[in-house]
Amino acid sequence: MIVLLYLILPIQALSPVKDLDIWWHLRTGEWIVANLAVPYQDYFSTYGNGKPWIAYSWLFEVCVYAVHTRFGLTGLVYFTVVMAILITFVVHQLVRLARLPLVMEVALSGLALTAMSPLMSPRPWLFTILFFSIELILISRAREEGKDQLLRFMPLIFIFWANLHIQFVYGLIVLGLLLVESALAAGFGRYKLPSAGKRLSPRLVMSVATASVLATLVSPYHVFIFNPIWEYVSQTGAFQNISELHPMFFRSPGDWIVLSLTLAAVFALGWQRKWSLFPSLLLILGVFLGFRAKRDAWFIVLTAIGIIGHHLRLHWPGKPYAFTTGQISTVAVLVASALLFLSIHRQINERNLQSIVAKEFPVDAVAYVTRNRLRGPIFNTLDWGGFLIWGLRELPVTIDGRTNLHGDQRLQALFDVWLGRPGWDSNPEFRSANIIIADHGRPLTWLLRSDSRYTIAYEDRTALVFTSAR
Repeated sequence: MIVLLYLILPIQALSPVKDLDIWWHLRTGEWIVANLAVPYQDYFSTYGNGKPWIAYSWLFEVCVYAVHTRFGLTGLVYFTVVMAILITFVVHQLVRLARLPLVMEVALSGLALTAMSPLMSPRPWLFTILFFSIELILISRAREEGKDQLLRFMPLIFIFWANLHIQFVYGLIVLGLLLVESALAAGFGRYKLPSAGKRLSPRLVMSVATASVLATLVSPYHVFIFNPIWEYVSQTGAFQNISELHPMFFRSPGDWIVLSLTLAAVFALGWQRKWSLFPSLLLILGVFLGFRAKRDAWFIVLTAIGIIGHHLRLHWPGKPYAFTTGQISTVAVLVASALLFLSIHRQINERNLQSIVAKEFPVDAVAYVTRNRLRGPIFNTLDWGGFLIWGLRELPVTIDGRTNLHGDQRLQALFDVWLGRPGWDSNPEFRSANIIIADHGRPLTWLLRSDSRYTIAYEDRTALVFTSAR
């Protein structure tokens, strides 16, 4: 059972690199290494050129660039596999806090990992899932076991978290919710405020939260690291146009697992005779984040299993299963062997991975543009913007996955062009483009095929390169 549990995420992670954003992350990492500095402005797009831009995942970008430089695409795949194994281990430890029978422990962990498996791609959110799980473990042990000294590790976590992914702000919000509970429990203690678990000192929680906020400033960007947070909060149009920001459509088993865990967590909180303020606030926040955007479903999943585990412990009290050294070694060997066999079966090697990238991204089209030294500006889709940043170093792109840089209004205007909506040919960025790199099936692609102002300079099964006839 443990072997199968520890294979759920790595099996998903052991897949070809098809992520749309990893390419601009690699290019940013390359820029940082070459300049020995982090960028404060955009260098990769025509619209953003010279405008303020914060590479909030700069440490992640340096890491993946170093891995790619040394091991290529194969290295990126195994980087994701390692992160998947670390996440599995920490999520398993979170469930083990409930001291459930082994079968229930594995079942609850397995449901959570299955629900999060679609997120196993080389993205900085892997570190957020890992650090958030660790944060929940530390808080759970402080609240339920009285080991509040563990909270003093929080600032150390946030030093790394803030340099790896912008969603460190979720971790700060969690500490804020913990502070609310501890303050109310202290202020209304004489009235016996219902609150399960150990009472934490508001002074301690406040000092930990303050130190954690200050720890996020241990970054090349200092206070400017918070700028992208406001940009994402104030720009909601991306939730309509970016697929990973769409809500769950309940067309896959994972979505139904998320819903089931959420309902089970609500039931568990309602069944208790004592009101648990912190888990309740955390669950409300998780419902908002997880059901607003499917890529944040991990928040509600991890919150839910913590609540469900605590509830089940009341009915099945005991000690967690004690694994022997021999069992741990056997599991490690079996997991490694299974992944090795699967990597051979899936042909996880550089040559095959490169061929798959060529089917997903305009690799040959980029080579054509480079070989013939075509002049920009380029007009491209959002999906391929990141790859073009990586492939065409000298030609800035029109748009890419950094939605906070481009803004809602511009995103919608460019989407309208690619959809061929009325006025598509009057867009100033489209009209000024000398090169249009398009994929098959787009309405704009079909319009350009019959437009005498544009010529098909190159075409293959993946992409077309149009050049302006003016």
